[in-house]
Amino acid sequence: MTAMPHSLKWLLCLCLLAGGLAGQRPATPFGPTDYSAVMVIHLKGGATQRMAIAKRGMMWRSRIAIPGHTMTELINLKTRMAYMIMPGMCMKHALPNLPPGGMLAQAQQNHAQTVDLGPATVTTGDGKTYACEHSRVTYTVHGKKQTMDVYAAKALKNFPVKLTTMQNGHTVTVTYEHIHLTPPAASLFAPPAHCGGMPGMPGFPH
Repeated sequence: MTAMPHSLKWLLCLCLLAGGLAGQRPATPFGPTDYSAVMVIHLKGGATQRMAIAKRGMMWRSRIAIPGHTMTELINLKTRMAYMIMPGMCMKHALPNLPPGGMLAQAQQNHAQTVDLGPATVTTGDGKTYACEHSRVTYTVHGKKQTMDVYAAKALKNFPVKLTTMQNGHTVTVTYEHIHLTPPAASLFAPPAHCGGMPGMPGFPH
């Protein structure tokens, strides 16, 4: 089975955590319907990885700079298709596992416990300070319990401006900057007209 795209994993985190953790707040599985932001992944040793992200309805876009060029990923949860776009190259593939409703339902079932840790204040890298609700979510992935701390900004429809979790024995923190809750342009989510299949995936042209 094809591995889930990196951006889709974080999108599912947002689906579950933005604006309604484990039923404690009004259920809004996808958080804000439309938004754009810069995702900052804080890595071990102080390094960071920045990714421009955008969401419009059921469509998701991420753009990241890698040595020498940029890589754009488009994910359409309605059609269950993903596109990876780099200069001179475009690859597409069907999303693995379940259709969107099933993915969300399964992920919600995996949430074992949510603990409200009270109010908190988060200042992001762009100098914005947000009053947040701090929650700790314990959930199950592939039979293993994991814990994620979520800081949901009240002024941004409970958008999670900060997430922390443990990976490989160390803490990984994700923060968001330059958050806008207006609909991104539809043209940002349109894949190239001609896009081949991922190498080694049956059913797609190469």
